[in-house]
Amino acid sequence: MRKLALWVLFLSIVLFLSIRLSKEIHAQVLYFSDLVKVGVLNLNNNVVNTITRHFDQAKQIKHLNNDLKDKEKIAYELEFLKSEYNALLSSVNSTFGMEMPNMQLARTLSYVNINDYTKVWLESHTGRNVDHSVIYGLVVDDKVAGIARYENERLIGYLNGDEKCSYGVVVGENKLGGVAKYDLTKGFIVDYIPLFPAIEVGDLVYTSGYDGIFYSNIFVGEVTGIEKRQGYQIATLKVAIDDVSRLYWLIDIGNEHVLNNIHLNDNNSTDSNETNFKDLININ
Repeated sequence: MRKLALWVLFLSIVLFLSIRLSKEIHAQVLYFSDLVKVGVLNLNNNVVNTITRHFDQAKQIKHLNNDLKDKEKIAYELEFLKSEYNALLSSVNSTFGMEMPNMQLARTLSYVNINDYTKVWLESHTGRNVDHSVIYGLVVDDKVAGIARYENERLIGYLNGDEKCSYGVVVGENKLGGVAKYDLTKGFIVDYIPLFPAIEVGDLVYTSGYDGIFYSNIFVGEVTGIEKRQGYQIATLKVAIDDVSRLYWLIDIGNEHVLNNIHLNDNNSTDSNETNFKDLININ
């Protein structure tokens, strides 16, 4: 009887201890399980939040990029309207009327020739049938980068420094007309500037708007040297843009007839700031 009582007491104690221990172990297991669940949920939330932020940021970046492009285009259009306004103040018959030029981004695809960094292939949809007679202006950061035209159904950009890149400009405060172009011996120059009044080193050069390629008052560069010829001046020029950009603004004035309608005297008279751009600009 005594042994039986001891066994019952022993079993009771063991049962009691096992119950207590099982409760503690169970609590620990549940605590550990909760930690794992919380960790998994936190990880899942972090992953979801990260993915969501990524796509939200991508959408926001795309939206901001589009807004930036629109803002830049509006800025160029505003400059055009300002030039038209100034032209209307001086003459009732403005050269280009009030038709808004077509402006769109053109992406650089590649160089046309190896080791020639002045000609690039461009990708752009001009919104018109391919017309090899049309010359487009190339602008970056409100500065002239060169011109563009279609050749063999492909759009090619002739940047400042290429022999085929030429356009009408005005020099200095007196806005003396001339033609910006590349010279093999002198570099980028402004040719056929009237002899009087004299220009000076440091004079700023802007587009004239006479050639039907650019509207007026787009910055081109700064005069670094002057050479006088019989009846006119030549200015060497430090251009504002002389390297290749990933994107250009393609300016389409939409007035290809202007080149055919502008006729100035053939002897480069010093009494006029105008120049026969049809003859002087290399459009062939």
